[in-house]
Amino acid sequence: MGEDVKITLEELEAIRLVDLLELQQQEAALYMGVSRKAFWNDLRSGRKKVASALVYGLGMRIEGGSYLLRENAPNPSPSQEAKPDETAPRDDQVRLLEREMLVIEERLSSIRSRMQALKESKDYERNRV
Repeated sequence: MGEDVKITLEELEAIRLVDLLELQQQEAALYMGVSRKAFWNDLRSGRKKVASALVYGLGMRIEGGSYLLRENAPNPSPSQEAKPDETAPRDDQVRLLEREMLVIEERLSSIRSRMQALKESKDYERNRV
């Protein structure tokens, strides 16, 4: 056929968060910074496209979407990358969850810093009284 199914980065991320990392949809929507409705639409659309590609033997192309790349995202070192003959599904899940924890910890640190800066601002103190 030569046809590819096009999936957006948002759809792929929604699938990754819910189906691979097993987050609840509400948690995943918060993680992506979108409403639950927008998240559900991306998840549903992405799953449908993946199913179509699998059932009809089509290729997949990841493209488009509206996204921001995280600054200072951890890059895997060669020792962390999976080696095809050594990886067991459980090891892959552990490694993936460890990476996710690093990303989430960095995000929490950033949020804490922003919150602290807001609390220290004069406007916050005036509005609180």
